[in-house]
Amino acid sequence: MIIKVPVRKLKIGAYLEKIDQSWLSTPFLSNRFEITSEKQIQKLKDSGITEVYIDTGKGLDVSIEEQSLATEESPCREYLGLSTDRLLVNTILPFDLYIKDSGDYILYLRNGLPFHLEVHYKLESKRVNTVYIAQEDKGLLEKYEKDHEEDRRLSQQGLAPGFESQEKVRQYNDYLNNYMPVEPGIFIPGLKIPVNLYSEKETAVRLVLNAEAIVPENEVFSNGTNGSARRNFLIHVNDMGRYKNFLKELASGKISDNSEKASKARAAVIKENTKLAAKDLLDNPRSGEAIKGAKGAVSGIMETILENPSSFLGLMKINSYDYYTYIHSINVCTLSVGLGISLGLHKNELFSLSMGALMHDVGKSKVPSNLINKPGKLTDEEFVLVKKHVLWGEDLLRANGDLSKTTLIPLLQHHEKLNGAGYPRKLEGDKIHLFGRISSIVDVYDALTTERSYKKAFKPFDAAAFLSKNKEEYDQEVFRRFVKMLGSQKT
Repeated sequence: MIIKVPVRKLKIGAYLEKIDQSWLSTPFLSNRFEITSEKQIQKLKDSGITEVYIDTGKGLDVSIEEQSLATEESPCREYLGLSTDRLLVNTILPFDLYIKDSGDYILYLRNGLPFHLEVHYKLESKRVNTVYIAQEDKGLLEKYEKDHEEDRRLSQQGLAPGFESQEKVRQYNDYLNNYMPVEPGIFIPGLKIPVNLYSEKETAVRLVLNAEAIVPENEVFSNGTNGSARRNFLIHVNDMGRYKNFLKELASGKISDNSEKASKARAAVIKENTKLAAKDLLDNPRSGEAIKGAKGAVSGIMETILENPSSFLGLMKINSYDYYTYIHSINVCTLSVGLGISLGLHKNELFSLSMGALMHDVGKSKVPSNLINKPGKLTDEEFVLVKKHVLWGEDLLRANGDLSKTTLIPLLQHHEKLNGAGYPRKLEGDKIHLFGRISSIVDVYDALTTERSYKKAFKPFDAAAFLSKNKEEYDQEVFRRFVKMLGSQKT
């Protein structure tokens, strides 16, 4: 028998049959499973879920008292409307945020998540100017506005917390433009490295290890962390040539033992070569050699994913603390390959999709870097300029005879939406190719899950849950396959 019970009365052994919410608004990738730990119950509570359905034929029953409690009606909630202008991009919201749809209040953003720029853009595209909070959260709203008075002042100047001056912004741009994040897993103790190695804290770069030094056996290198706060290892862009040669040596067998660290280091070498190929393509989009290198990188990504379908994400997705266009491009490519495989694409189709996904943001090479890296909300004029990257990318690659028209589709359509609210051509429905439907989902997902110095990232579950609130924009079958693919990954 299927009955409704309060989450506070759940016990280990009960079989969860249904949650009265979109399953993507829950902390689990499936809403039907046996409760096997208190941690699962706590996750439901932490997500604000108060009632669920259980199947007593498959799991533990509840008492008559618990069943009667489940039938009690929750008191009617009252809501307070507020202008979206009262919310600051990249701040953490201490209250649940709702939108109104056909008279119903729909949970749109869970408390504790950042009011990400993508959230702001989604509301704008829906032409939503008023959002809602529960009436009882009015005090939280007042405290939020008081706590962020200085942040609002900075935002009006195009700045962000931690970037209170143009000099700080310049330092941030210098860090992003002149240093490249590298995989910590490569630097196993005992290796001699040919380049200076740096780390970053609050955009300030410091030397960690001198060139020609031996990687020491210490906390920084043994555990891949610098205490609990290390973010990126970096090299200077002027050392790229020496670093490439170093990777070639590693790939040719310099790491020869069979330890777990050595195995991870070999996987990191593949990832690094892919990163270098993507960066070269972004720096030289019309170069035949860069295109050739990118094709080799895509083939490597495909081979890795086809060999490791249940764990490719940990092997190939590059987690960087800050945003780099070429790293985002690799992540979009990796996710697109995994999704393309789950959709049953043939190998030739998969290569076209993957190559197009790697090149989808190539037009950003023509956007001023201070806009790509701006620590704050773009002005309307700046956003109009950034949106031109799609057509600029088309212009850069259109004449390349080595690229098929199909390969360019992810570039052309990754900002198009099924409801016609996208850009640059406002395509809708069937006019958007499958490759465009795939790239539009994974592009936003990766943007949401990348942390920057001035904003927090969404966790994978929260990013998927947010995308599910915008179903009018995305192909739902493709999206379901995407979530299933993410859920199948072993960590």
